[in-house]
Amino acid sequence: MSDTPSGHQNWTSGKVLQLYPGGGNHDRTSDSVRASLNTFLNASGWSVDDLTPNQLHMLVGLMTERQNLLETVQSLNAALDQARDIADHDPLLPVYNRRAFMRELAKQISFCERYGTTVCLVYMDLDYFKALNDSLGHSTGDVALKSFVSIIKKHVRQSDLVGRMGGDEFAVLLLNAEEEQAAQKAGFFSDDLKEMEFGEASAAMTLDVSCGVAVWERGETPEHFIERADEAMYIQKRLKNKARA
Repeated sequence: MSDTPSGHQNWTSGKVLQLYPGGGNHDRTSDSVRASLNTFLNASGWSVDDLTPNQLHMLVGLMTERQNLLETVQSLNAALDQARDIADHDPLLPVYNRRAFMRELAKQISFCERYGTTVCLVYMDLDYFKALNDSLGHSTGDVALKSFVSIIKKHVRQSDLVGRMGGDEFAVLLLNAEEEQAAQKAGFFSDDLKEMEFGEASAAMTLDVSCGVAVWERGETPEHFIERADEAMYIQKRLKNKARA
């Protein structure tokens, strides 16, 4: 009668082959399982030779399942990160949507409350955008929006926040900035945009942007901060319209 355990005839099949794969079946999963098993055995002061075939089969199966679970978690986390990125960003432009911008604005205000740092908000509305859309079509309007975002990103730092607040309205949060610096940025946005032409050369149109600047005041909510910058923007827009009349 054989001394071999009853499961011996099966221990070299199935998952255990992932530990000692043959030929072209070697893959990253088997490498990870082998590494995990060896780490476990070394930490325990054991070696593969100390195990019975059935024990080895069981351990390899557990290590394989563990590796599969780790890979599944990594895949799900990557998918979740991608979903969050999609949910946070404007569908057309590489900037935050309103919801995500307000969330990040609240975070930055909390930081300013705690550490006493300054932050400025530039709220913007494109001038003549509706006329451009009506005359040249929405595809040209989309090109104009993308061009304006490129202008914004050229003049802000990576740490600053940019969001599309709806339609042709945008907001930029400038961290550790004073009002004078924010006003200067707003001037850059306007100057660069006015130099651009959209549509065919024979019927090209230009745009401008009205900007409102607000400096955050201690204790102020994100919503009220936005309202003040928005009101400052409309004051500038009304002054422009009055000057053109």
